[in-house]
Amino acid sequence: MGISPYAAIVIGSKNMLMKVYEISGGKGFRTVDEIRYEYELGKEAYFTRKITFAQIEEICNVLMEFQQRMREYAITEFRCYATSAIRNAKNQVSVLNQIKIRTGVDVIMLSNSELRFLMYKGIQVLDIDFNKIIEKNTAILDIGSGSVQVSLFDKQALYMTQNLDIGTVKVRGFLESVENNVLDYISVLEEYIQYEFDMFKSGYLKDKDIKNVIAIGDEIKNINRLIPELHLTDTMSYEQILYIYKKIKKASYQDIALKYGLSIEDARMVLPSVLIYKTFLERSKADTVYICATNLCDGSVVDYAQETKKIKLSHDFYQDIVASAKYIGKRYRYSKVHAQYITDLALEIFDKTKKFHGLTQRDRLILEISAILHDIGKYVNLNDPGKNGYQLIISTEIMGLSHREREEVANIVLYNTQELPDTDELDTAFWREEYLRIAKLSSILRLAN
Repeated sequence: MGISPYAAIVIGSKNMLMKVYEISGGKGFRTVDEIRYEYELGKEAYFTRKITFAQIEEICNVLMEFQQRMREYAITEFRCYATSAIRNAKNQVSVLNQIKIRTGVDVIMLSNSELRFLMYKGIQVLDIDFNKIIEKNTAILDIGSGSVQVSLFDKQALYMTQNLDIGTVKVRGFLESVENNVLDYISVLEEYIQYEFDMFKSGYLKDKDIKNVIAIGDEIKNINRLIPELHLTDTMSYEQILYIYKKIKKASYQDIALKYGLSIEDARMVLPSVLIYKTFLERSKADTVYICATNLCDGSVVDYAQETKKIKLSHDFYQDIVASAKYIGKRYRYSKVHAQYITDLALEIFDKTKKFHGLTQRDRLILEISAILHDIGKYVNLNDPGKNGYQLIISTEIMGLSHREREEVANIVLYNTQELPDTDELDTAFWREEYLRIAKLSSILRLAN
């Protein structure tokens, strides 16, 4: 099998990144080139919720430089993603339109659940035995600029994922707001992070101890650079995290940048990142942290290779999405046996009627999630499960699904028990194709039920 070139671009909160890969069925993934452009898009965007004209100009200029580099590598297949800084901006539609007009690049706007799922897929690029690690209670800790995602595994199955609103840029912003007003501002920052993790532990972890933590993203790579004297390779312990914390607790980010060769923006995020890791390890009682400096570009190349069938992966990501939905059902006391019967029937109807409905394998997944969650509304009130289920699903992230797909699941559950209205009567505006998909899938679910 030949080698396929591919490029992934990420318009992030702290930098723009492009990675060039070679994909081979026999040898897997190889990173050929990596280009990073530093800026401070997220700092302003998170607090003003707007991307300025000057920032749009900067993004477009960098994208055109990336395109020139892709031409040098003769790359025709690439994907470009935007993350939370643009996603949360009020003028995101205008920003994406200007990028398209000026550069010709269609930017993929990822929801948080899609972004975290791709980050998680990126682990497949690394040389670690992922399936072996997640045999025991394992948490994937993905620290981003806007939030932290915690995904929990047991016996190789994903059973829960939750987003916490304590990303590094937000924590840094909180730190800057208090460091000149209180004497021990580090303690105030620790209390702020501890409160978020205590709420998470009481609601989700309870008495379950975590054995392993897989730390992914750029932050763990930057932290690892602070301690060359420890000669770390693949793992890190709580004692070593504590050693780093004591080492940089009182250091200025200018000193950190100069001493360890980090950019000023990366150096600013070191203390928030270390505090997040330290607090999570204290609360979860984890033994080992696996250092996985993967990023969204790595997840993109795995996703592309999987879609185009260029590489066969050992881990079943489809089942992770299903397992995540089953955990939500369990949380809302669904009837596991009943949900499984309905799911099996719905999927059998779907498979036997393919030539009539013309739906895709992705639609089959949406149906499967809807069938698993079709009765969770009874947790709130037995008399109106459709409406209640709709509200619960809209309010709950489902790993690997976009916000739009989650809306589809919510509507399929709602119209499992109610008559589907005309398109102009729906609370949420759907395109004709989406409306037809909801109509077909809710009909299959209702028939199965």
